[in-house]
Amino acid sequence: MDTAGVTPWMRSEALRIHLIERIGPKTFRFASDGPRWEQVVSAGLLDLGPSAVAAGRTGAALLGLDGFARHHVELLVPRELRGRRIAGTVASTTRPIDALDVCRVDGFPCLRAERLILEAPLFRFTREEIENAIDSAARLHLIADTRLRDRVVRETTRGVNGSRAVVDALVDAGGHSRLERRFLALVRRHRLPRPQLQVVHRDGGRTFARVDALFAPDLVVEVDGHATHSTRRQRRKDAQRHTELTLHGRRVLTFTRDDVYERPSWVAAQIRTALSGNLALERVVF
Repeated sequence: MDTAGVTPWMRSEALRIHLIERIGPKTFRFASDGPRWEQVVSAGLLDLGPSAVAAGRTGAALLGLDGFARHHVELLVPRELRGRRIAGTVASTTRPIDALDVCRVDGFPCLRAERLILEAPLFRFTREEIENAIDSAARLHLIADTRLRDRVVRETTRGVNGSRAVVDALVDAGGHSRLERRFLALVRRHRLPRPQLQVVHRDGGRTFARVDALFAPDLVVEVDGHATHSTRRQRRKDAQRHTELTLHGRRVLTFTRDDVYERPSWVAAQIRTALSGNLALERVVF
């Protein structure tokens, strides 16, 4: 408006007659246009300047992570810009916001999933929100589980930004569903070794199975929800996977959702029995 020659008096008059409405300290919209979520996010970024990025629940929604709707406006700025006000929530960080930590989604500068999860405590994410962010980012191949763990551990030793909350969420995270996360909790509580997750098995250039969990050296564990394995085609596909895994030297245990939720001790006992002849159990720190 300044560039277009709109004077402060003209702006005040436009506000008085509701031709325009204020969004933030330096941002306005035409009264007939909005409010829209994307508009308020854009206004917040403009008010804060080029060093601001979408983060928190805003970034999670832009990245398409599970459980995050396009509703909240949460932005991150460097520490020197702390205290700024917008039509939303602003958090600040002492860690540099590097170009490698930022991507563009729908035109907005947005933290990549790994950095977004690290900064989640700044926006008071609940344990469930952090778990959902980790699990869905892993499923969408936006993060590598082991890399995230290593980075979180490094940050936690510095005591930065409440990273302990992310560590706690990572304990049983890393699966691609709530059922898999429940299974990982079962494994931890019964002091079984943590398995590799979502391991791809190939025969030459052909992928014939992606298994939920692989306990070294050859024990595959699948956890099946009833709804996704109930059709004749799916049962046939499961049987083929089981056969091919067996022919490639894998032993396969399959547990249902009810097994994992209702009789976890029995599940753990079966895994322990299967492992006992091939692997000395060792204590694993989660």
